Amino acid sequence: MKSNHDNLLSSLGFLRVALLALALINILLMLIDVLVPVTTVTEGHSLWWIVTNLVAPVLAPLLAIVLLFDYIMSRVRAADAEGELRSRFIAISRIELSVIALSLLFWVPWFVLDLS
Repeated sequence: MKSNHDNLLSSLGFLRVALLALALINILLMLIDVLVPVTTVTEGHSLWWIVTNLVAPVLAPLLAIVLLFDYIMSRVRAADAEGELRSRFIAISRIELSVIALSLLFWVPWFVLDLS
């Protein structure tokens, strides 16, 4: 028998789960970089440095905008639906809003403090 978490995860769909995972991995990349700094200094930049200092900050606003768009679309679908389908889209929008809030709580201070 499936639990409520399995039902909710399967009701999110593959693309939403992938989008949420990308947003959370984007935060995780920066946390790993902060907690485990690269100590080897080479002439050029390493791939890890490029990913954490160039790619992740660029992806953060893009992922936030796509999540905001999907949040708006799930709220529109919830407004048009009734019953079980409405509660499904409300749950989806709450999950997306929490990931958006987590992303903003992490990235806004990073952009404000580290504009170098």
